[in-house]
Amino acid sequence: TREELPEVSGDSAQIMQLFQNLVGNAVKYRDPDRQNTVHVSANAENGHIRFCIEDNGIGIASEYHERIFIIFKRLFNKTEYEGTGIGLAICKRIVESHNGRIWLESEPGKGTRFYFTLQRASASTETPSLAVGMD
Repeated sequence: TREELPEVSGDSAQIMQLFQNLVGNAVKYRDPDRQNTVHVSANAENGHIRFCIEDNGIGIASEYHERIFIIFKRLFNKTEYEGTGIGLAICKRIVESHNGRIWLESEPGKGTRFYFTLQRASASTETPSLAVGMD
């Protein structure tokens, strides 16, 4: 599900990849014992937009919250979950290249909330704006 999402400034292909990676992970790391839910929301915050992608998946222990953003640092072996270990590193790079930040709140067995900030679109920016849609 999603709330109405605002326009942000940035590279549309990169921002699309950011959302695809985060929503894709929310689906991939679902809890097999309950129906998967993913919710996307956004709030204005000091000239930026703070996005939240929240799921009810398997969660991530706090000792791994920084590690997961390092390229090729996987929490699971490839037989448990497919992937290359670069998705979240790419997300971090995209967000930081757009002068934002990315972080998470999570508890094992209860799901994860990934937060990130992007610059709010304005008429005075030279960077093209992007209407974020999840259709």
